Amino acid sequence: MEILNARPVLLLLLASLFFLPALGAIDFEYCNKSGYDFFNVSRVEVSPNPVELEEYPTIRVFGYANKSMDDGTVEVKVTAGGTTQTMASYSLCVVGFECAIAAGTNFELVLAEVPLEYIEGVSKYVYSVHLTDDDVGESEEPILRMCVAFEIPTVDLALASAQSS
Repeated sequence: MEILNARPVLLLLLASLFFLPALGAIDFEYCNKSGYDFFNVSRVEVSPNPVELEEYPTIRVFGYANKSMDDGTVEVKVTAGGTTQTMASYSLCVVGFECAIAAGTNFELVLAEVPLEYIEGVSKYVYSVHLTDDDVGESEEPILRMCVAFEIPTVDLALASAQSS
């Protein structure tokens, strides 16, 4: 009888362990609304989650490479109040496990200590991670190979500023 009573608890524990890694995951969308030929993004995580005022979160982008890319730049941009600005720029060698992403492999981009932008009176901030291919020849501009947009979960700024006063 004891074994039967323990089974639902065991199933609940097993299910919670299965979903635990997704706790830091946030909703995202492709910047072009349809996806990109080179990379499919499966998950975007932000930690800490939520982010407090004056914290520098880490953004992780997970995905699958359909095609190879040998050299690239990853930028984090923010759009708020009709203005877009670059918050951070990284070499693929810094944020990836290698300087190249091979076709047919899973990848993870780790963007550490991303500065956040807070503009008084603006309530919506859309962040985006852009991956551009820099190895396109001397005469061409870098080509955008992947871009995802999302909102970073933050502590209510009005509440945070009221508590710090």
